[in-house]
Amino acid sequence: MNAIDKRPYELFQRPDSPNWWMRFSIKGHGQKRIGLKTPNGELARVLAEKEYQKAVWSAEAGVLQGKSSFSKLAEQYLDRLDKLSQTDPKRRTKYRHDKGIIDRYLVPYFGKKTVTSITHARVQDYLEWRRQYWTTGPGKNEYAIKYELDGKQFSRPVQHIEPAQSTLRREAVTLRNVFKLAVTLGYMKAADIPAPELATAPKNKRPSFTVEETETLLKHAMNRIAFVGKPDEPQRMIDAKTRFERMMLWGFIQVAFHTGMRPTELHNLTWSNIEGLETARNTAIKDARIRIVAYGKGKSPQRLVPNVEALGAFVALWDAFKTRFRRAPEPSDAVFANIDGRRAQNYKKSLNSLLEATGLKKDAFGRARTAYSFRHTYATNQLRKGTDIYTLAINMRTSVRMIEMYYSDVVPDDMAKRLEGSF
Repeated sequence: MNAIDKRPYELFQRPDSPNWWMRFSIKGHGQKRIGLKTPNGELARVLAEKEYQKAVWSAEAGVLQGKSSFSKLAEQYLDRLDKLSQTDPKRRTKYRHDKGIIDRYLVPYFGKKTVTSITHARVQDYLEWRRQYWTTGPGKNEYAIKYELDGKQFSRPVQHIEPAQSTLRREAVTLRNVFKLAVTLGYMKAADIPAPELATAPKNKRPSFTVEETETLLKHAMNRIAFVGKPDEPQRMIDAKTRFERMMLWGFIQVAFHTGMRPTELHNLTWSNIEGLETARNTAIKDARIRIVAYGKGKSPQRLVPNVEALGAFVALWDAFKTRFRRAPEPSDAVFANIDGRRAQNYKKSLNSLLEATGLKKDAFGRARTAYSFRHTYATNQLRKGTDIYTLAINMRTSVRMIEMYYSDVVPDDMAKRLEGSF
């Protein structure tokens, strides 16, 4: 090695190359080595001076590449997320979610390692450690997870099982967000972010209803509005409260079948969200059109186009409200109301009772049906009638990827005929 001078940095040549290199140390950042890519000594001195000054400035600005620990970056990431959540309450849930992952898994594993030392192989090792965390790893002897929410202390029991692929994917997003902050601060390049390798989650088709099952369910729901009793018993009239509640359930099912709305979106509906209903009530069915503004998943309301059959359900629900409360619904009234006029929170109990009574609680594969099954039925029926997945994804407020993942096996009959035809 041939050293030239003794400045804050040292210039030297390696035995296997005529080019000059430099090395120096900056407090808190360790030693750095930089190849100057020239065999010219004078030029090497000029380049070295520039590189050293650049490194000093970057260190003072807190952006010296590659010398920040993962734990420090994770702390900065949470601080930023916390500040954003102060002005945007919706980010509060994400802050709590990411903080839990960072505090329990990411920082204990990666700790003070510099971000540039965390390679693809190390991330894969982390995934294996994470899979075993609650079974044979650090959490095997823990039986409760303690956490704080709104200033109160809570705890929940531990499940000593391996995490699902979907859980690992969500946690991988948090890990990547910390690395993205490192890119923003100049510690590393976007191309150097290590990507975890996760197996593709199995495509489990969502439980839905066949055309015949749909007809059976709706017919039974309608019959139960007026009468009660088992088929082999004398039928008797039901009380006004039960009749109103069953009317709401029938309407809920009808609207769900013909809009594909999520249960939360349905329960959030007010009459002001049904655009064009007043005009449609006085228009011939073939010409009547309504639009629905859905509130639920996502930051902003989204407009959707319902099937024409949904109009009849909304008209029936409007009339039921007017009969019960002896007044027309106000724009702010909930579409799906309780007997006292307030918003119904869910129909889980009454829906399960109806599904059990019709023998439709589970599909042919033994998968339990829920209120979400109406949404899956809507998607299946739209694809079968030839609606393209891009249009359907927009109307269902979801991604094309989700449509492809869960409904790609639904082939319209006209497409099937073309596929079956001879070449």
